[in-house]
Amino acid sequence: MSRPGTTLVEYFTLDHQSCDSQWAEVENAAEGGDAETVLRLWRRFDANLRQHLEMEERVLFPAFETQTGMTGSGPTFVMRSEHEQMRGLLGQMAAAADRGDTDELLDQGDTLLMLIQQHNQKEEGMLYPMAEQALVDAWADLRARLESFEPVS
Repeated sequence: MSRPGTTLVEYFTLDHQSCDSQWAEVENAAEGGDAETVLRLWRRFDANLRQHLEMEERVLFPAFETQTGMTGSGPTFVMRSEHEQMRGLLGQMAAAADRGDTDELLDQGDTLLMLIQQHNQKEEGMLYPMAEQALVDAWADLRARLESFEPVS
């Protein structure tokens, strides 16, 4: 995800939009009935969404917490909790995809999409603007770390 010149809010919002587009591709492939394409697109979506969550948790959130002192019950605590809910759904979706159960994959995807939409509104409307303000002087370094980010999983 190379997005030089973008602000923090733009950077992460564009990544949200990319993940949304990738899920739409999974849904479109499922309508076409091509199980192999569904599985390939699902795996790409899953990997990219998980990477997005890790980038927030390993780069953005710690920098924000260090700069603001907001830990414990602050906004990043809530976001991490929602990330865990998303990972649970992704696990269920992966099992469905591995079984070739496209209907279950899409049903779980509907639940995930609702959670993601609510989550992204909080991040884009509250957390990202707060982080952008708090991390303005550190953004160039943070963006460089994000550009070279390697997920753990």
